[in-house]
Amino acid sequence: MPRYNVQESETYEAMAYLKDRTSYYGKLFIELFGIYLVWILLHYIGSHLYVTWCTPLTVMGFFMSPFIVPSPHCQALRWVMNNGSNTITTMWVTLGSWFVKKLIL
Repeated sequence: MPRYNVQESETYEAMAYLKDRTSYYGKLFIELFGIYLVWILLHYIGSHLYVTWCTPLTVMGFFMSPFIVPSPHCQALRWVMNNGSNTITTMWVTLGSWFVKKLIL
């Protein structure tokens, strides 16, 4: 069994502590903000898919859009974009309120 001097032992303890803290705060961040990260991702993907699938940037896309936009996949993408933007707005209001509370108290 190798022997470690005091400095190496302290380094390993510090690294283990740092790993534990990082893991703890990472899990806490995902627990607190995970749902918002999912909504941000869904809104981002939905916005790009809507432009690509429902309102293509071509002359034919312009003439076809009145027929494509009412389709179920376009309605679903609009729902994701609308609810995603509302959720993101709520996230910022909640975060701003929390910061104001911390500043006042």
